[in-house]
Amino acid sequence: MEALKKIARFFRNCVELYIPLLSFSALFLVFCFQVIMRYLFNNPQTWTLEVEQMCFLWLVLLGACFAQREKSHVTFTLLYDNLSVRGKAITTLIGNLIIAVTFLAAVIPSFRYVWGLQARAQVTSILKISKTVVFFPFVIFLVIILIYTVLDCYEEIMVLRGDEHYTKKMLNESKSEAELAVEASLAQQPLNLLDINYGSADTKEGK
Repeated sequence: MEALKKIARFFRNCVELYIPLLSFSALFLVFCFQVIMRYLFNNPQTWTLEVEQMCFLWLVLLGACFAQREKSHVTFTLLYDNLSVRGKAITTLIGNLIIAVTFLAAVIPSFRYVWGLQARAQVTSILKISKTVVFFPFVIFLVIILIYTVLDCYEEIMVLRGDEHYTKKMLNESKSEAELAVEASLAQQPLNLLDINYGSADTKEGK
């Protein structure tokens, strides 16, 4: 079972982390190559635009899945921060339900359209890359975000039921960066005091 979890974790990281990382690297290198060829050698390469567009799509769509896993998407929490735990769970549940229903309705039509591009022999104009390959990350994006959203809905329902574990988890995830920084500094203070005490003791012994 542990081996299966490691394999699943590896494939998830491949999709959400490693492929976007490679896409970004390729995008950056091709962009630099295009700039050099255009302005130093006066020989612009038209194929670079297609590679950049494809890499950008793979980077943004699959990278958004990793951001959803880490709950690091940009959010505006002015009102959310002032709600009680139950209020936070209710508002977050409503938002996630809207996302889940919308994405669930879009998965099958999107898959049929993207897969149909291959059947209709739709390719890019220069490199002749199948457009199914170019746009398939959108289907992966829909499926992964849908899974994460359903899991979030489960956690929020457990908070509404009074589960202590998920309640603490929601409170920790809703903390601002300032609160996390204050907690980190407070956690380090006892260590600093110990260092000072040991340092003063060493100084006295030296005397």
